[in-house]
This record gives sequence, C-alpha cells and structure tokens, in this order.
Amino acid sequence: MSFWKWLLKSFYDKRTIAYSRLRPITSTIWHVLFVMLVASIPFLITMSLTAISGVNQLKDTLQHDLPPFQLEGGTLQWESDDVYLLDEPDEPAILIDPNNTYSEEELVQLTNGIALQQNEILLINNGSLQAIPYTILGVQEFSKEQLSDRVADLQGFLPILLGIGTVFMYSGLAGLAFLGITVLAFIGLLLRGSKKFLEYRHLWLMTAHAMTLPAVFLYWIDTLFTDVPFSAFLITTFAILFFAMKSIPLPTRKAKAP
Repeated sequence: MSFWKWLLKSFYDKRTIAYSRLRPITSTIWHVLFVMLVASIPFLITMSLTAISGVNQLKDTLQHDLPPFQLEGGTLQWESDDVYLLDEPDEPAILIDPNNTYSEEELVQLTNGIALQQNEILLINNGSLQAIPYTILGVQEFSKEQLSDRVADLQGFLPILLGIGTVFMYSGLAGLAFLGITVLAFIGLLLRGSKKFLEYRHLWLMTAHAMTLPAVFLYWIDTLFTDVPFSAFLITTFAILFFAMKSIPLPTRKAKAP
C-alpha cells in the first residue's frame, strides 16, 4: 500500500490501523511527521500573519503623536506614572503601560492594537497577544524615534525570524506527538488483555496511526475555532487504538495430534 493510501485510511479504517503494527518503523515516523505538518498548517499560517500584521501595525503606531518615552536598560521609561491609552473607534488601540498595570484579560478586550509594556511590546490582533521583547530589537536603550527605526529594520528580517520560529514550533509539536504516542502505547500494553502477542513495538506503530484523525481534526479546531485540551487528543487517540486492538483476531490454536 502506498504512503498516501496509508495516510488516507488511517483517518477512518481501524483495520488499517491494526495492520500498521507490521509496518516498518521508518515509514511510521515519516507518517507522524507528515501528519503533524498537516495538523500545524493553520497555526503556522495564523502565527505568521499575526506577526506580519502586528509589526506593520507597530510601525504605523509609532508614527502617531505619542507622548515621549525611552528605553533604559531594556525597561520602558516615560515622564508620567499614569497609563496612556488611545482607543478610537475603528482604529487600533495604543497603550503605554510601563508598570504593567493592565492584565492579560484587559489587554485582550482591546481587540486590536499595540501595548508598550515594561519589558516588551505586545501586538494585539483579534484578541490574541504576541509579545516582542525589546531585546530582540538589538539594543537596550533608545528613544521613540530610534524604536521606530528599529521596527523598520525588523520588517526586513521578519521572514527569517518567522522561518526559524516555524521550524521550532513544528519541532515542538512533533516532539509532543511522539511523547503522546509513547505514553499511549505503554497504556495499551497494560490493557491488551488476552492479546499477549501484541508487543510494545506493535502498539507504538498502531498508536502512531491512530493519532492521525485526532491530531489533524482537533488541532485545526483548536487553532481556528475554540481551545481543545491536550487530554482530548489523548483520549480520542486511545479510543481509536482500543477499537483497533479489538479488531485483531486471536491466533488460532493448532489442534493436537491424537
């Protein structure tokens, strides 16, 4: 069976998942890596678009007639102890909060905008927050005008940063998937019942294919619609593994010669 047929049938066919216990380990590893790549596509695209939009928004924000501020030792400083908030209808909000008085819940309510906090810039895009530490801009001390220049420079190498970030995020997700497979395969080993012929390596291969549907479906829902706990992924994957184990017949015993 080709790689693509294995992939497609792993979404719905418990017999294919059961038979995957005989598949080579290298093919299964590539299967997991590809499944996690497909599962992470919405998140990686959303992350990239949010970062690009946020940096562009930050550049436009710094062109406003904001109160003077500066960065000293990587910490935001300005003349007043009060919070500055510019929140006009149909315009991104601009918040200067050197003492971090705004909570995460209050920042999310701004929906769209920029928050300059004590040690980082927060990009607010459709209620989601993305932090850019001042240190990533390359200096510890600068004024508002210098910050604007640094943000313009950041736009130039943003694709490189996003590429590196994408690799790290994908590696983390793939590692988490392999960890989940390892744990669930061990649980399956404890609950295999009368099917003692199923070894740990068999259950690891089966679990790697059982996670195909939960990984793609639940992670897309988590990114595009609503939060899905990691426990939902584990429970769904184990349920599919359990039914695949049940579909494997017991080996027939040879009749003894009279």
